[in-house]
Amino acid sequence: MTNAQSSIVLESSQLKKNDICVFYKIINGALTKGDTVLVTTPGSLQLSSKTPFIQGQYFVEVPKEVHNGIVELLIENNKNSTFTVSFDALYNTVLFKDNPINGVYSAYLGTVKSTEDQIQKLYTKGTAVNITESGKEKINIQIKEQQKKIYDLEISLIKRYPNTLLSAIIKSNNLPLMPGSILENYIVDPKSSNYKEITNFLRENYWKGVDFKSDILLNTMLLPSKAKKYISLFDKNDSQLNEVVKELLDKSAVNPLVYQVISDALYNSFNKPVYIDNDENIAVAILKNAQEQSFVPDWKKQSIEQQILIHQKNMIGSKAVNFTLKDASDTKYVLNDVKSKYTILFFFDPECSHCMEVIPKTKGWFHVDGPKDAHVLAIYINHNEQEWKKYVKENTYPQRWLNLWDKNGEEKIQEKYWIQSLPTIYVLDENKKVILKDVNYKQLINFFSVQNQNR
Repeated sequence: MTNAQSSIVLESSQLKKNDICVFYKIINGALTKGDTVLVTTPGSLQLSSKTPFIQGQYFVEVPKEVHNGIVELLIENNKNSTFTVSFDALYNTVLFKDNPINGVYSAYLGTVKSTEDQIQKLYTKGTAVNITESGKEKINIQIKEQQKKIYDLEISLIKRYPNTLLSAIIKSNNLPLMPGSILENYIVDPKSSNYKEITNFLRENYWKGVDFKSDILLNTMLLPSKAKKYISLFDKNDSQLNEVVKELLDKSAVNPLVYQVISDALYNSFNKPVYIDNDENIAVAILKNAQEQSFVPDWKKQSIEQQILIHQKNMIGSKAVNFTLKDASDTKYVLNDVKSKYTILFFFDPECSHCMEVIPKTKGWFHVDGPKDAHVLAIYINHNEQEWKKYVKENTYPQRWLNLWDKNGEEKIQEKYWIQSLPTIYVLDENKKVILKDVNYKQLINFFSVQNQNR
């Protein structure tokens, strides 16, 4: 992809000397920070490049006094070397001089947002407890009218601007209307009567507008965001979800670069630390799918194999590997013998500076707001007995907090739990099944906060 555009000019009476504007670009589906530019002449700023900007999606962050929000730009493959973005702070509007496609795109995004807001209001009204069947039918018709409005607008723009990034983005979003009741289509439940009909419709139509062989959408957020949205439309307990993921990977495999973007997005959708949003089996299946691709180099396949091994150690939902460790007085503790609704495993080292930042916070939280039906096993992973016992002696701990270590290295804790960084935190249920895996402090307290709210 090549492009002849070489400069973007920002104009606003609100731009002051020494104001900072930040440009972002999308490279292979990932947001990348570009140039940070200082305003030297009040009222305008120019971002110039010695090499042409590549075709794709760009974002500009300007001072709030100039515009309330991030400005999105599309750079096409054309002969224009410069285009100007003009801001009207009074009306919070953006004008694109010498670049009509961005003006059209901006208007399109505004229309889509306002229409979706209207649809959401109608949906809320249509699902009210006291609404009649005739009322539901009337609202259902109104929602379909709003959806058709967007559908028709997209068709007209695709025809008006063929072979452009604008049309590729709009075409990829252009879906025919779902069959049946719109109100019922919001139900994502494998047990509902129309769930299979809806998901079959999605599998057949959701990706029809995407040309997987083309690179045109690579430098936009569309492919990763569309992949994540697609998966979110299926119930996480759907037995066919693995098949759905494989279908999408197979479609994208015609283009190695597109495959990588979509594969990464899908992997990140399933590789989550909290068990309720996690299916490591699908995450592993995605990695194994990549290993099967002929275009993936051998060195990458070896790296993927390491990722798979990490997943397979104490997978979420599986029973944690048992161990026997000792405290400072040489008393033995067996993981499976700990009687507690929750067991928090906190792997650390006193010489780890980040551990020493997190441990006091964790102790404070556990003492004041932590679950009363939980135990913490704070596990020193190295073998310097003098260092560890000195640390234990010099510090205080809340109740139900045990300091343990693998005295002779016989338990091989780092290998069993694949500890690559510190601190590493796990949470187990009363049967010692893994609930959280390799989470940080904030994720730990957020999880228990949700558990408390659900009681």
